[in-house]
Amino acid sequence: MENNKYMDVKMVSNYLHVSRALIYKLVSLGQIPYFKVGSRTIFERNQIDRWLRNNCTIVENLPVFPKF
Repeated sequence: MENNKYMDVKMVSNYLHVSRALIYKLVSLGQIPYFKVGSRTIFERNQIDRWLRNNCTIVENLPVFPKF
C-alpha cells in the first residue's frame, strides 16, 4: 500500500485504522479530500497525508497576491 498513489475506501480505512462507514460519512460531509471516478470514490495518498497534518481539515491552496 505504501507505493500506491491512489487508494480506494477500503485502503484508506486500513491506512487510517478506522471503519469504512466513517470514511463514507466523511466523504458525504465533504470533510475528507476525495474525487469520483465513475461511481468509485478515490483518494490521493498525498492529499490524505496533508489532510492528517492539518488536523483533519481540508486546506485549499489559495493564490498569493503580490503586495503593493
